[in-house]
Amino acid sequence: MKPGVFITFDVECSMGGAWQNPDLKPVPPERAIWGVYGGKQYGLPLIVGILEQYGLRATFFVDAFTEDQGFAGQTEPVCRYLLEHGQDVQLHIHPNKKHYGMKMRGEEHPRTDNMADLSVDDQLALLQEGSKRIKRWTGKRPIAFRAGNMAASETTLQALERAGIPIDSSYTFPYVGGQCHFRSEELYNGSKWYGEVLELALSGFYQHHLPGLHPAKPLDLVGSSFAECRDAIRAICGAGADAVLILHSFSLLKWRNVRYDGGRLNRIVASRFRQTCRWLAQHASDCPTRTFRDVAAALDSGTYDARSVAPCKLGNPVRSYSRKAVQVWNGFYWT
Repeated sequence: MKPGVFITFDVECSMGGAWQNPDLKPVPPERAIWGVYGGKQYGLPLIVGILEQYGLRATFFVDAFTEDQGFAGQTEPVCRYLLEHGQDVQLHIHPNKKHYGMKMRGEEHPRTDNMADLSVDDQLALLQEGSKRIKRWTGKRPIAFRAGNMAASETTLQALERAGIPIDSSYTFPYVGGQCHFRSEELYNGSKWYGEVLELALSGFYQHHLPGLHPAKPLDLVGSSFAECRDAIRAICGAGADAVLILHSFSLLKWRNVRYDGGRLNRIVASRFRQTCRWLAQHASDCPTRTFRDVAAALDSGTYDARSVAPCKLGNPVRSYSRKAVQVWNGFYWT
């Protein structure tokens, strides 16, 4: 397999301030996943429509514990919708969703949203329960996992191996030493084996280390421009490794407050996503788009070679500052 590009989405519902204020409730799937506002849908229907327009498939990491936020029966329709439209559904877990459900039932519970904060056995229990749910909703066991907040570690990969999930996509070098708990000394893009688990890293790039700019950024179209993501993909695939992009089910909309009131289209992020999909469709021979299910099939057939490469650096400070200015402007609700 030549190096490819993986478009990924984390499908989840914000807690909406419910931990801090007992009078608040988590944001419902209608808003955070479907993006329904004023008769329009800015969530999955818009995302899937754009993918289909350009003949692309993505991997959707669906949070298995949205049910525990008080939304019983509302995740299966999400999975079925994605499968009916030819998309790939895999496992996503934010532990605090499970913990919130325990709290609401009056049970003793931890309070962390980081998988890596839990013991290997506790992580394994979450993975096993989440896998059973995904299989019940999709008819297939998940073959790939992403931790909420990218907050996984090597212990998470040990739990994945025990759970029989062969692929992880939680590592991202811009967050190592922070919310990403891997102890990797050699930062990388691409893929690498950890025992029997393949880590297919969320990609990132270095930018000029100038005042007000973080030295490294993940390939997230909310915080990176189309041109930056395009050039990073070219550099990563050109070096012989796979590139992985991330968005969320709610990335194409704006809202007024923590409750997601007043949702409206985020025109800048939606435009970046359309541009990226158009470019990927035009350059499919150079940068083929794949899903994590495709990688699992290649692993089974012995046609996938893991390869990690040093992070690339994009050397255009003017573009970085311009994107930062656009991001600040776009942060205002009515812009």
